[in-house]
Amino acid sequence: MVISNIKTGYTIQALKGTDNIFSDSAVIVPVYKADVWDFSEKNPNGIKVFSFNVTRDAWYTLGIKDGKHQLMNRAFIPRNWEQNLYGTMWIPDYPRFTGMGAFILTRFGKRKLPAQPLATRYNLDNSLINSPRKDAYTATDVMIHIGGTYEFKVGYDVLGGSFGCFAFIPQHDVYATPQLAEQASINDDYDDTPSNREWTIVTNKILNLAFPEKKQIKVLIEYTDPKETYVPQKILAE
Repeated sequence: MVISNIKTGYTIQALKGTDNIFSDSAVIVPVYKADVWDFSEKNPNGIKVFSFNVTRDAWYTLGIKDGKHQLMNRAFIPRNWEQNLYGTMWIPDYPRFTGMGAFILTRFGKRKLPAQPLATRYNLDNSLINSPRKDAYTATDVMIHIGGTYEFKVGYDVLGGSFGCFAFIPQHDVYATPQLAEQASINDDYDDTPSNREWTIVTNKILNLAFPEKKQIKVLIEYTDPKETYVPQKILAE
Protein backbone atom coordinates (compact mmCIF):
# COMPACT_ATOMS: atom_id res chain seq x y z
CA MET A 1 0.00 0.00 0.00
CA VAL A 2 1.13 3.54 -0.72
CA ILE A 3 -0.33 6.29 1.45
CA SER A 4 0.13 9.19 -0.91
CA ASN A 5 0.37 12.94 -0.45
CA ILE A 6 -2.41 13.48 -3.01
CA LYS A 7 -5.49 15.07 -1.48
CA THR A 8 -8.82 13.67 -2.64
CA GLY A 9 -11.02 16.04 -0.63
CA TYR A 10 -12.07 16.74 2.96
CA THR A 11 -14.03 14.95 5.65
CA ILE A 12 -15.22 15.22 9.25
CA GLN A 13 -13.10 13.74 12.06
CA ALA A 14 -13.81 13.48 15.79
CA LEU A 15 -11.68 15.84 17.86
CA LYS A 16 -9.82 13.92 20.54
CA GLY A 17 -9.21 15.31 24.02
CA THR A 18 -12.73 16.64 24.51
CA ASP A 19 -15.09 15.45 27.20
CA ASN A 20 -18.49 16.53 25.97
CA ILE A 21 -21.56 14.82 27.41
CA PHE A 22 -24.30 15.86 25.00
CA SER A 23 -22.38 16.16 21.72
CA ASP A 24 -19.07 15.23 20.13
CA SER A 25 -16.65 17.84 18.89
CA ALA A 26 -15.26 17.41 15.40
CA VAL A 27 -13.00 19.09 12.88
CA ILE A 28 -12.56 19.08 9.12
CA VAL A 29 -9.45 17.35 7.78
CA PRO A 30 -8.03 16.54 4.34
CA VAL A 31 -8.36 13.07 2.86
CA TYR A 32 -5.57 11.41 0.88
CA LYS A 33 -5.40 8.68 -1.74
CA ALA A 34 -4.04 5.29 -0.72
CA ASP A 35 -3.10 2.93 -3.55
CA VAL A 36 -2.98 -0.85 -3.28
CA TRP A 37 -0.31 -2.48 -5.47
CA ASP A 38 0.20 -6.15 -6.22
CA PHE A 39 3.71 -7.46 -6.91
CA SER A 40 4.58 -10.88 -8.29
CA GLU A 41 7.25 -12.67 -10.32
CA LYS A 42 5.23 -11.93 -13.45
CA ASN A 43 4.82 -8.28 -12.46
CA PRO A 44 7.94 -7.26 -10.52
CA ASN A 45 7.13 -3.58 -11.05
CA GLY A 46 3.69 -4.05 -9.56
CA ILE A 47 0.13 -3.49 -10.75
CA LYS A 48 -2.11 -0.94 -9.09
CA VAL A 49 -5.24 -2.86 -8.12
CA PHE A 50 -7.42 -0.20 -6.49
CA SER A 51 -7.39 2.93 -4.34
CA PHE A 52 -9.18 4.15 -1.23
CA ASN A 53 -9.22 7.24 0.99
CA VAL A 54 -7.49 7.82 4.33
CA THR A 55 -6.90 10.67 6.73
CA ARG A 56 -3.36 11.45 7.87
CA ASP A 57 -4.04 14.11 10.51
CA ALA A 58 -4.99 13.49 14.14
CA TRP A 59 -6.24 16.62 15.86
CA TYR A 60 -6.36 16.81 19.64
CA THR A 61 -7.42 19.67 21.91
CA LEU A 62 -5.10 20.59 24.76
CA GLY A 63 -7.83 22.68 26.36
CA ILE A 64 -9.49 26.04 25.93
CA LYS A 65 -7.63 29.34 26.23
CA ASP A 66 -9.24 32.73 25.68
CA GLY A 67 -12.38 30.96 24.51
CA LYS A 68 -10.62 28.90 21.82
CA HIS A 69 -9.50 25.28 21.62
CA GLN A 70 -5.72 24.95 21.50
CA LEU A 71 -5.14 22.21 18.94
CA MET A 72 -2.23 19.84 18.44
CA ASN A 73 -1.79 17.53 15.47
CA ARG A 74 -0.82 14.07 16.72
CA ALA A 75 -0.26 12.70 13.22
CA PHE A 76 2.42 10.04 12.87
CA ILE A 77 5.41 11.47 11.02
CA PRO A 78 8.44 9.23 10.36
CA ARG A 79 11.58 10.31 12.18
CA ASN A 80 13.51 9.89 8.95
CA TRP A 81 11.68 10.19 5.64
CA GLU A 82 14.27 7.94 4.01
CA GLN A 83 12.91 5.16 6.25
CA ASN A 84 9.24 5.37 5.33
CA LEU A 85 8.52 1.75 4.35
CA TYR A 86 6.82 -0.46 6.94
CA GLY A 87 5.65 -4.00 7.42
CA THR A 88 2.21 -4.75 8.83
CA MET A 89 0.38 -7.00 11.24
CA TRP A 90 -3.26 -7.81 10.58
CA ILE A 91 -5.48 -7.45 13.64
CA PRO A 92 -8.81 -9.20 12.90
CA ASP A 93 -10.84 -7.55 15.67
CA TYR A 94 -10.35 -3.79 15.81
CA PRO A 95 -12.15 -1.89 17.14
CA ARG A 96 -12.97 -4.76 19.46
CA PHE A 97 -16.27 -6.57 19.05
CA THR A 98 -17.07 -4.83 15.74
CA GLY A 99 -16.17 -7.70 13.42
CA MET A 100 -13.71 -5.45 11.58
CA GLY A 101 -9.93 -5.40 11.50
CA ALA A 102 -6.94 -3.10 11.12
CA PHE A 103 -3.37 -3.11 9.87
CA ILE A 104 -0.71 -2.21 12.44
CA LEU A 105 2.49 -0.77 10.99
CA THR A 106 5.73 -2.47 12.03
CA ARG A 107 9.45 -1.98 11.62
CA PHE A 108 11.61 -5.11 11.75
CA GLY A 109 8.57 -6.93 13.14
CA LYS A 110 8.05 -4.53 16.04
CA ARG A 111 5.18 -2.14 16.61
CA LYS A 112 7.43 0.68 17.81
CA LEU A 113 8.20 3.14 15.01
CA PRO A 114 10.79 5.95 15.00
CA ALA A 115 8.75 9.14 14.89
CA GLN A 116 9.07 12.88 15.07
CA PRO A 117 8.00 14.08 18.52
CA LEU A 118 4.67 15.70 19.28
CA ALA A 119 4.56 19.37 20.19
CA THR A 120 3.90 18.57 23.88
CA ARG A 121 2.97 15.80 26.32
CA TYR A 122 0.79 18.06 28.44
CA ASN A 123 -2.63 19.65 28.31
CA LEU A 124 -3.05 23.30 29.22
CA ASP A 125 -3.86 22.30 32.81
CA ASN A 126 -0.49 20.45 32.99
CA SER A 127 -2.14 17.02 33.01
CA LEU A 128 -0.80 14.41 30.59
CA ILE A 129 -2.52 14.16 27.23
CA ASN A 130 -4.58 11.02 26.61
CA SER A 131 -2.46 8.04 25.53
CA PRO A 132 0.90 9.84 25.72
CA ARG A 133 3.98 8.30 24.16
CA LYS A 134 6.40 6.68 26.58
CA ASP A 135 9.25 7.84 24.37
CA ALA A 136 8.80 11.12 22.52
CA TYR A 137 10.61 9.74 19.48
CA THR A 138 8.71 6.44 19.28
CA ALA A 139 5.13 5.90 18.12
CA THR A 140 3.44 2.61 19.00
CA ASP A 141 0.50 0.84 17.35
CA VAL A 142 0.19 3.14 14.36
CA MET A 143 -2.66 1.66 12.36
CA ILE A 144 -4.70 1.86 9.21
CA HIS A 145 -8.19 1.42 10.60
CA ILE A 146 -11.80 2.33 10.01
CA GLY A 147 -12.80 5.98 10.10
CA GLY A 148 -15.78 8.12 9.27
CA THR A 149 -19.00 7.22 11.06
CA TYR A 150 -19.06 3.52 11.82
CA GLU A 151 -21.35 1.19 13.71
CA PHE A 152 -19.67 0.24 16.98
CA LYS A 153 -22.50 -2.02 18.10
CA VAL A 154 -25.94 -2.58 16.71
CA GLY A 155 -27.75 0.76 16.71
CA TYR A 156 -24.77 2.71 18.08
CA ASP A 157 -22.71 4.80 15.66
CA VAL A 158 -19.38 6.47 16.40
CA LEU A 159 -17.51 9.23 14.56
CA GLY A 160 -13.92 8.11 14.24
CA GLY A 161 -10.97 10.17 15.41
CA SER A 162 -7.27 9.46 15.66
CA PHE A 163 -4.34 9.46 18.06
CA GLY A 164 -1.90 9.20 15.16
CA CYS A 165 -3.28 6.54 12.82
CA PHE A 166 -4.50 6.53 9.24
CA ALA A 167 -8.29 6.24 9.05
CA PHE A 168 -10.28 4.86 6.12
CA ILE A 169 -12.93 7.22 4.77
CA PRO A 170 -15.64 5.95 2.38
CA GLN A 171 -16.09 7.93 -0.81
CA HIS A 172 -19.54 9.18 0.22
CA ASP A 173 -17.92 10.95 3.20
CA VAL A 174 -15.38 12.83 1.05
CA TYR A 175 -16.20 16.42 0.05
CA ALA A 176 -14.51 18.62 -2.53
CA THR A 177 -13.97 21.58 -0.17
CA PRO A 178 -13.87 22.28 3.57
CA GLN A 179 -17.01 24.37 3.11
CA LEU A 180 -18.95 21.42 1.67
CA ALA A 181 -17.74 19.21 4.51
CA GLU A 182 -18.93 21.79 7.03
CA GLN A 183 -22.31 22.00 5.31
CA ALA A 184 -22.65 18.20 5.54
CA SER A 185 -22.05 18.53 9.27
CA ILE A 186 -24.68 21.27 9.55
CA ASN A 187 -27.18 19.21 7.55
CA ASP A 188 -26.30 16.14 9.62
CA ASP A 189 -26.54 13.93 6.55
CA TYR A 190 -22.91 12.78 6.24
CA ASP A 191 -23.34 10.04 8.84
CA ASP A 192 -26.40 8.30 7.41
CA THR A 193 -24.42 5.35 6.03
CA PRO A 194 -21.86 3.68 8.34
CA SER A 195 -18.46 2.91 6.84
CA ASN A 196 -18.31 -0.68 8.17
CA ARG A 197 -19.32 -2.42 4.97
CA GLU A 198 -16.95 -0.48 2.70
CA TRP A 199 -13.99 -0.90 5.06
CA THR A 200 -14.65 -4.64 5.19
CA ILE A 201 -14.64 -4.76 1.38
CA VAL A 202 -11.29 -2.93 1.29
CA THR A 203 -9.63 -5.14 3.88
CA ASN A 204 -10.95 -8.33 2.28
CA LYS A 205 -9.50 -7.27 -1.09
CA ILE A 206 -6.10 -6.66 0.49
CA LEU A 207 -6.11 -9.89 2.46
CA ASN A 208 -7.18 -11.90 -0.60
CA LEU A 209 -4.27 -10.44 -2.56
CA ALA A 210 -1.76 -11.32 0.15
CA PHE A 211 -2.75 -14.35 2.20
CA PRO A 212 -3.30 -17.06 -0.46
CA GLU A 213 0.26 -16.60 -1.78
CA LYS A 214 1.73 -15.64 1.60
CA LYS A 215 2.76 -12.21 0.38
CA GLN A 216 3.91 -9.52 2.78
CA ILE A 217 1.70 -6.48 3.18
CA LYS A 218 3.89 -3.39 3.25
CA VAL A 219 3.04 0.27 3.57
CA LEU A 220 4.94 3.19 2.06
CA ILE A 221 4.13 6.64 3.44
CA GLU A 222 4.82 9.49 1.06
CA TYR A 223 6.27 12.77 2.34
CA THR A 224 4.01 15.71 3.08
CA ASP A 225 5.28 19.23 3.67
CA PRO A 226 4.36 20.30 7.23
CA LYS A 227 4.03 23.88 5.99
CA GLU A 228 1.07 22.76 3.89
CA THR A 229 -0.83 21.14 6.77
CA TYR A 230 -4.49 22.14 6.77
CA VAL A 231 -5.33 23.51 10.22
CA PRO A 232 -9.02 23.27 11.19
CA GLN A 233 -10.67 26.66 11.31
CA LYS A 234 -13.74 25.66 13.32
CA ILE A 235 -14.80 23.19 15.98
CA LEU A 236 -18.00 21.46 14.92
CA ALA A 237 -20.61 19.98 17.25
CA GLU A 238 -21.82 16.54 16.17
